[in-house]
Amino acid sequence: MTNLAGKLHIRLDPDGVRIDSTRPVRAAALLVGRDIAQAAHLLPVLFSICAAAQATAGATAIEGALGLAVDPRIAARRRRLVAAETLREHLWRILLDWPGVLGEPTDAAAMARVMAGYGAWRTALTAGFDLSAAEPAAEGARRGLAELGALRVFGLPPEAWLGQVEGLATLATWASQTDTAAARLVHRVLTARQAGLGRSGVGALPPLAVADLNRYLDGADPTVDAFVARPTWDGQPRESSPLTRQLDVPLVQNLSRSFGNGLLPRLAAQLVEAARIMTAAEATAAGPGPTPGELPAGLGLAQVSAARGLLVHRVRLCDGHVTEYRILAPTEWNFHPAGVVAVGLAGLMEQADHADLGRLARLFITAVDPCVDFELQLTNPRNLSSDHSDL
Repeated sequence: MTNLAGKLHIRLDPDGVRIDSTRPVRAAALLVGRDIAQAAHLLPVLFSICAAAQATAGATAIEGALGLAVDPRIAARRRRLVAAETLREHLWRILLDWPGVLGEPTDAAAMARVMAGYGAWRTALTAGFDLSAAEPAAEGARRGLAELGALRVFGLPPEAWLGQVEGLATLATWASQTDTAAARLVHRVLTARQAGLGRSGVGALPPLAVADLNRYLDGADPTVDAFVARPTWDGQPRESSPLTRQLDVPLVQNLSRSFGNGLLPRLAAQLVEAARIMTAAEATAAGPGPTPGELPAGLGLAQVSAARGLLVHRVRLCDGHVTEYRILAPTEWNFHPAGVVAVGLAGLMEQADHADLGRLARLFITAVDPCVDFELQLTNPRNLSSDHSDL
């Protein structure tokens, strides 16, 4: 964690769920007054979590403010960098956090290989303008991570897993027959009838029009700060996550019909996205950019699908210097005080045993996946039922 990351404080007590955040939503103001080169250099340093996504969003927003057209090869390379970073973040959860839920040791050796592979992939993708010379190294790094995924996550090649596991029945079969921590966690969730854990009616964040989003991020600091800290869309908290990104994939669609936005669809979405990146079937996409004339000169706005959800950067430039900078991160959508985590945990409190509540709450929070550390506190939670059949 960096000093700018902040922390989430999540409290469950008889009055419900309370989520407080120390995340410094105005940290991007540190870029104000910098020239363009300084700002672009500082962005991934100041915001080191998902640094590739942050750098991509920042560069794209600055280019938009300058009225520059981005070379399609550069845009494609940025998408691949963000995809590689997304894979690294998903594997961090799958290899280090998921085993802990099962009481197993973390797979630190595999994660060390992931970090080395990601480093090689990133080096290849940033090795100069001519990608053709670096492409063999980039593909070698991707294939190496796919081989690791076959051994330590899926138990078979990722492309085979994607082809074979398309619904609840095939997922259950895979989970019961595969000797990996990911499969064992899915098997436990299914056999414990916890697939719908944390299900709520909080909807997915829809595609955002640039002009509409710009209106929310434009204006006096207190108003914009309030939106950035606790964003809503059409007056409602929304979710932006790997689950909402993968809703069109058959497996995730199938599970969501049965379990909504509960625990099992979330775990499956991370597995699906990891497998698709390993097989080069998906490069994390950028959101819609402004059309010419849509934003005033000197103003740029970028939307990037980072590992945990939509990342938005908005910059205003004057005479080659930053005069305004705003960042809207996915954590603020997903961990809104009345958002998907808060509502999901409130439902969990009504259904889970006191003895299981802490473990299940942590599992659900991890499945939604904050990009920062969190502290969970339970204070005399309600213990209304010991039946987990509806979880």
